[in-house]
Amino acid sequence: MLNVVARSHRGLVRLNNEDFVHADAQSRFAILADGMGGLMAGEIASEVAVVTARRHLEADAPRDSTQALSAIVNLSHNAVLAEARELNYTGKMGTTLVVWAQNGEGRSYFGHVGDSRLYTYSAGKLEQVTRDHTVAQRLIDAGEIDPDKEHEAPHRHVLTQALGLPGVFQPQVGEVPGCERLLLCSDGLSDLVRREQLEALMATPGLELCADYLLKAAMDAGGSDNVSVVLVEFDALRS
Repeated sequence: MLNVVARSHRGLVRLNNEDFVHADAQSRFAILADGMGGLMAGEIASEVAVVTARRHLEADAPRDSTQALSAIVNLSHNAVLAEARELNYTGKMGTTLVVWAQNGEGRSYFGHVGDSRLYTYSAGKLEQVTRDHTVAQRLIDAGEIDPDKEHEAPHRHVLTQALGLPGVFQPQVGEVPGCERLLLCSDGLSDLVRREQLEALMATPGLELCADYLLKAAMDAGGSDNVSVVLVEFDALRS
């Protein structure tokens, strides 16, 4: 049996929370989205994306391959586009999305678009599994900026892909490596709390307390954005 905990906080500056999270009661999957677009658009986009993914995952849609996760992310993308058309919204209404799902054999997969992240944690080490779809990541890949200077990169918040936005849409999907814990988070956490501190906090015994400490770290760092986390703890290290 897995343990899963989800948290979302408006932060200390924003007037509303455009993040949306869901952790399955049976610990089969978890979903996190960080909306964008201003006014209510971000809130709508993130909720539509998560609700769509949740509906398909709860309906026993396949969760046992990268193709299955890619299909679910694409369905969420199309749902956000359809919602924008229904509302006659002429601005940019989009959202990031990261989905984790486990099949009946204990193997798990992820799908991802944007700059919300999925990390694995094992033996005191935190490893980022997803790659940000951002201008900053492109600059890192091109060797134009040092990965350690990512927080100082110009346009680091500019997304190159998001659900609901026109243009190239190619979700990152893959199988999750064996680990003790997973962390899904919005950039309200990863932007404000450095990797070394995240790694230290992930050692906190008990998922509830660990989630509380992660949120507190973001607030202590200024809480300038909405912040959301989902933690998954496995009974034993998966190979």
